Amino acid sequence: MDVWIVEIGEPLPGLDGQSREWRCGMLSNALIARGHSVVWWASTFDHSSRRQRCDGPRVVDAAPGLQLRLLPGPGYRRSSSPKRWWHHRRVAAAFAREARAASPPAAVFCCLPTLELAEESVGYGAARGLPVLIDVRDLWPDHYLTLVPRALRGPLRLLLETEYRRARRLLAGATGITAISETFLAWGLRAAGRGRRAADGVFPMAYPSPKPELAAEVASRARDLGTGIGLRDGQLVVTYVGSFSPSFDLAAVVDAAALLHRKGRADVVFVLVGDGDLGSMVRARSRGLPNVVLTGWFDEVGVRAMLAKSSVGLAPYRSDASMSMPNKPYEYMAAGLPLLSSLPGELERLVAAEGIGLHYESSSAPQLAERVAWLADHPEERARMAGSSRMLFEARFRSDRVYPDLVRHIEAIAGTTAQPGGATRGNL
Repeated sequence: MDVWIVEIGEPLPGLDGQSREWRCGMLSNALIARGHSVVWWASTFDHSSRRQRCDGPRVVDAAPGLQLRLLPGPGYRRSSSPKRWWHHRRVAAAFAREARAASPPAAVFCCLPTLELAEESVGYGAARGLPVLIDVRDLWPDHYLTLVPRALRGPLRLLLETEYRRARRLLAGATGITAISETFLAWGLRAAGRGRRAADGVFPMAYPSPKPELAAEVASRARDLGTGIGLRDGQLVVTYVGSFSPSFDLAAVVDAAALLHRKGRADVVFVLVGDGDLGSMVRARSRGLPNVVLTGWFDEVGVRAMLAKSSVGLAPYRSDASMSMPNKPYEYMAAGLPLLSSLPGELERLVAAEGIGLHYESSSAPQLAERVAWLADHPEERARMAGSSRMLFEARFRSDRVYPDLVRHIEAIAGTTAQPGGATRGNL
């Protein structure tokens, strides 16, 4: 069968360098492996690099069974800017226009965010009697409330009532709701005003197992990396990989490093891989700290090499971040790292129940410093957490376990099953 994936924030295969697959990339691979074909509606604008991939709409045959349809949008510089809001509307308008002229699929899988594309997808499916799954990956428009001080959230909530109505309308109109966590599915069902049914389900973000063909290159890069960024043998390497966005309390991370530096803990180093809106603040705040290393962005091999040199994976979320089970912890689990996380709720409970790391209070630099020192001083406990982390990943969060299940869910919604040779038949 033909499946449409509608998502504009991920790296695209064949267009964005050596980026690893994210959720829709892994889902595309799983669909194609089951004999289906995929049209992925994306954007000409790359959210991660803030660059235009091309100067107008384009259709790209990225791989056998995978077509990318790039929708034009003006782009933006900052994640929280009004230009991003406008960009989303222009892309959604382009989707509505181009989808009408395209051959209809058997099913549509659309990610939330964005509200605008999700609404257009549900409307498209309703007009043609096609099933549409809305995949809740972030809580929009709740996300906007985290960008302002608490005192302003009440008034902003009132100003966003149109967006809340949009979310309720599209979720109620979807054939089914999938989500990356139980928390997010419950949010989606509340917004839809209904209970859970067979068309709904939880499918974690997951993470791909290391590619055997990259093993030699990763090992070579890891050997060079330590010297290149000044790591020393015996140091506890606490690594964060990701965007320097307002969802993360990176100021507390740098302040914790400063506390440990003042205490003479030369056996600890923080490595922050990435960049983003908070980049200038992080660079200024960490200036003069020998135990903070800022690397900029790495490609997939570089990230895997860095995690191979690391002792702990850091997930420094703000306490009010609109997330529950994001992708970062799975990346660290895949590397066999214990987690240091500040995200309350579902992730906090998982870390405690499975013994895969420690939780600290977001914005508390002293508590983070204390947790890091404890991990440095208890190598046997740290090794036990690392082993549990890797085993949990293998048992529950490998992409080749999660995404075939999601494909079967889409097949059930569409009323088809995969057949040898790539054919499909209806379920009777």
